[in-house]
Amino acid sequence: MSDFLITLAEITLTMSAVILLLLLLGPILARRYAIRWRYWAWLAVAVRLLIPINLSLPEAPVQLETPPDRVVYTAPPNLSTPTPVSTDYTPVVSTAAPVQPAVTQPEATVPAVQPAVRSLTLSQVLFWVWLAGAVLLLLWHLIGYLRFQSYLRRWAKPMEAPHFLPDLTRELGLAQPVRLLTCPGVKGPMMTGLSRPTVILPEELPPREDLWFILRHELTHFKRRDILYKTLLLCANLVHWFNPLTWVLLRAAEGDLERCCDDDVVKGLPADDRARYGQVILDAVRSNR
Repeated sequence: MSDFLITLAEITLTMSAVILLLLLLGPILARRYAIRWRYWAWLAVAVRLLIPINLSLPEAPVQLETPPDRVVYTAPPNLSTPTPVSTDYTPVVSTAAPVQPAVTQPEATVPAVQPAVRSLTLSQVLFWVWLAGAVLLLLWHLIGYLRFQSYLRRWAKPMEAPHFLPDLTRELGLAQPVRLLTCPGVKGPMMTGLSRPTVILPEELPPREDLWFILRHELTHFKRRDILYKTLLLCANLVHWFNPLTWVLLRAAEGDLERCCDDDVVKGLPADDRARYGQVILDAVRSNR
C-alpha cells in the first residue's frame, strides 16, 4: 500500500505542475494557436493520471522517498491466557505387594499462547481513505446517471424527426440512426449514447431554423466521441479526487471541448450561418443557467 500511495502522489504532483502550466499558458497561446491543442493536452494529462505506473526519469522533477510507515493504532491485546496445566502421576499401591514410594512426575507446563497484536499503519489508513473517497464519488455519479435514465424512461417521448435530419447525418458521416426525444424538466438540448446518438430536447422546441444548428451541434459531439472524452476525464478525477487541480482540469477541459465542437460545427458554413449559430448557442446557455 505504501508503494502505491507514493506512486499516486508522484503522479498527481507531476501532473499538477502540467495542469498549472496549461492554465497559465492557455490565454497566451490561444492568441496564436487554435484551442484544439489544449483539448488534446487535457486528454494526455487525463490518460497519464490513469496510468498507475511511475515513469520517473533519473533526474525527475518530483521524487518522493518512501517514509517509514508508522503504526497509528494498536488494538488492546486479549488478556485471557491459558492456565498452566500440571499433571501429577500417583501410582496405585497394591496391598499384596510391598509399598513402594510414590514416584511423582515432574510438572509439565503448557507454554502460554501470546495473543495476536492487531495494528493499523499510516499507509493503511491513507489507502482506505482514498479508496472510500473514490468509491463514494463513483456511486454519486452512478446514482445520478441511473436516476436520470429512470426519469427519461418515465417522462421522455419520441419526437418526429425533421425533414433535414437524413441530409444532416449524411453530411456528418453518421451511419447510426438518430433518436430524438422531448422531455419535461430538460432546460436545454443534450446528447447521450456511446453507440447510438440520442438527442434530448425540452418540451418547448426551438424554432425550426434554430433546430438545424442545435442538432448539428449535438451530432458533432457524437461524431467526435466527446462522451468517451468526458468519461476519461471523469475517471481521472475519480482516481485523484483529493487533488483540487483535477477538478479544475475537468471544468477547463469541458469548456475547451465545447469550443472545439463549435469550431467543427461552423467549419465550412457561410458568415451569416456562423452568426446565427453563435446566437443560438448564447440562447441555449442562457436557458441552461
